Amino acid sequence: MYNKFFGFREKPFKLVPNPVYLFLSKSHEEALAYLNYAISQGDGFVEITGEVGTGKTTLCRAFLQSLDSDAEAAYIFNPKLESKQLIQAINDELGIKTHADNTKDLIDVLNAFLIRKKSEGKKVLVLIDEAQNLPQSVLEQLRLLSNLETTQDKLLQIILVGQPELADILDSHELRQLGQRITLRYHLLPLNYDETKAYIRYRLNIAAQKQAVKFDRAAFKHIYRYSKGIPRLINIVCDRALLTAYGLNQCRITGGIARASIRELTSRGVVRSHGLISRKKVLAALSLGVLCLLAVVIWQPAIRGQTGIWGVLTHFKTPKSTEPETVNGQKPKIVNKSVAALPIQDPPIIDAPAAAIPLQNPPQDPDPAVGVLESIRELNQELGARLLNLDRFSSRQAALAHAVDLWDANLETPLLPDEIGDDQDFFRLAVRPLGLLIHRLEFADLDLLASVNLPAILELYAPNRQMPVYLTLNAIDGDRIRLGGVGGNQSIEISGSELDYYWSGVAYILWKNFRAIWGTIPGQSDYDSILTLKLLLQEIGFPDLELTADYDFKSQQAVKRIQAKYNIPIDGVVGPLTKIILYRENAQFKLPRLTPQRPAQSTIKDY
Repeated sequence: MYNKFFGFREKPFKLVPNPVYLFLSKSHEEALAYLNYAISQGDGFVEITGEVGTGKTTLCRAFLQSLDSDAEAAYIFNPKLESKQLIQAINDELGIKTHADNTKDLIDVLNAFLIRKKSEGKKVLVLIDEAQNLPQSVLEQLRLLSNLETTQDKLLQIILVGQPELADILDSHELRQLGQRITLRYHLLPLNYDETKAYIRYRLNIAAQKQAVKFDRAAFKHIYRYSKGIPRLINIVCDRALLTAYGLNQCRITGGIARASIRELTSRGVVRSHGLISRKKVLAALSLGVLCLLAVVIWQPAIRGQTGIWGVLTHFKTPKSTEPETVNGQKPKIVNKSVAALPIQDPPIIDAPAAAIPLQNPPQDPDPAVGVLESIRELNQELGARLLNLDRFSSRQAALAHAVDLWDANLETPLLPDEIGDDQDFFRLAVRPLGLLIHRLEFADLDLLASVNLPAILELYAPNRQMPVYLTLNAIDGDRIRLGGVGGNQSIEISGSELDYYWSGVAYILWKNFRAIWGTIPGQSDYDSILTLKLLLQEIGFPDLELTADYDFKSQQAVKRIQAKYNIPIDGVVGPLTKIILYRENAQFKLPRLTPQRPAQSTIKDY
C-alpha cells in the first residue's frame, strides 16, 4: 500500500521468517555461533529457547541456509505429530524413499541412510521448530533416535527450538534421560534499545530502493517501550507507523505517529506488549458494550416521556435547537491566555442522528488499515496548520517566554541568538539568570506531565516537516489540554489524543531547586545536600528521619513512597524529577500548576 510512496521494493516489516531480514543482535549472533559449534563438534542434542516473537524461526531458516554441502538437514516446523508420523516426516525431509508403514522399519531405513552418509563424510541433522508442542511420547522417541551411533560418533544430531516452556519440559523428572543428553543450551533474548534502533534501520535498508523514510529518536523510544525488544511486535508497530505516515503524506516517523499507531493497535486488540487479547474476552466486552448502548438509547428518551422505538428514533432525529451543533470532531479553539480560566470547558455534546439506524444492517468487522486512515482523517487539521506556520527558532523563543511567564518571572528580550543549535542548551542558558532549571524528558506522556504538574515546553512536528517546533503546555483538565506560545496572548485548546499525532514525546520542564539539593543522591552529592533532603522529607511527613549526612534506608524508603504517589520510577534515587515532586509535595513552595486546584488529600502509599 505504501511501498511506492516510501520507495520500498517490498514491505520491510512483513511477518514472515525471511532469512534475508535476519538481524544479528548480540544474542542472535551467539545463538547462531552455538548452533554452528554444535554441528562442528557432532553434539547429539541442542536446545534453543526464546520468547514468542524473538525470531527463532528466522534464525532456524538462516542457519539451515548457511550449512555447507557436507551437511543434510530435515526441518520439522509442525511438531504436532505422533512418533511414527515424526519419523516419516524426517525420512521425507531427507529424501528417503520407503514403503515401510511401522516404526521399526522406518527407523531401520533411516539408520541405513545415516550409515551411508557417514561413510560419505556427511553430517545429518534434524531441526524441530516449536518443539514445546512435542508430546512426551515423541520426545522419548527422539531420545531413542539419538542412539543411532557408531562407537565413535553420533549418526544423527537433533536440534530442538521452542518457547521457554520447552526447557521446563526437558528438565522434568519424566524426561530426565533426554535432559541429560542435551549438551548445549541457549536462550534467545529480546533486543535492547540500541539493537531495536539498528534492527529497524537494517530492515528499512534491506527493503529500500532509496532513503525516503526516517524514524526519529522519540519514535524509537515509544516503539521499544511498547515492544520490549520483541522483533515481531517491532514489525507490527513499525508497519502500522508507516501506514499512518503514508496517510499523513509524511516521510518522517515522529514520536507522535508512533504513539498514535500503538494506540490504534491497542484499541483494536491487534497486539499488546504481553500478548494477544483473548477472543472470548473481546466478544464478551463487545456484547456488554452493545447492551449498555441499547439501554442508554431506550432508557434516556423514556425518562423524557418518549415511549416506543418510534419515540427513540424521533429523539435522535430531532435534536433540540438549544443543543450544540453536531460536528465530526473537535477543532482547536482560540482562547485568551489565562491559566486561571481552568477548568477547561467540556467539548460539545455530539448528537448522532443515525445512531439507531445501523441496528437493521450491522457493519462487518473493519479492516485495521482502514481504521488507521479513518483516524488520520479525524486529526485536528487546525493544529497541524498552525504548526506549519511556526518555525523552530521563533517558536522556541515564544514557548520559553510563555513558560517563564507562568513562573511569574521576567524574561528579558531578546533571549539568546538562534545560533545556539541545541535546544536543551538554549533553554538551559536562557533560564539560568532567572534561577530556574530545565529538565528534559525524552519519553514523556500526558499522565506523567499531569503528575509532575508543572508547565512544560513540548517538541512538536508539523506535517512533512523535518525540524521541530515548540509550544508550551500550560493546562490539563481530563483529556483537554491547553497550549500556549502560539502568538500574542492566545492559547490553543485540543484533546490529548489530538496532541499525540504531532508530539514527539520530548518535553522540557522548567523547575526551581528551592533548597539547593545538588547532584544525584546517592552517589553524586555532598553532605549538605543529604541533610537538606532529610529536612525537606521531615517537612512533608517523615519526622522520624535522623538528621545525619547518611542517606540511610529510612530516607530511601521515604523517597520511594513519594515516587510511588506521583507514578514516577520507584528507585529511591533523588534526581531532578524526584526533586521536582518533593518540592511539589511541600505546600510552602509556590509553583505554577497544569491541573485545576483540588482539595488536598493524603495519597502517600506504603512502599
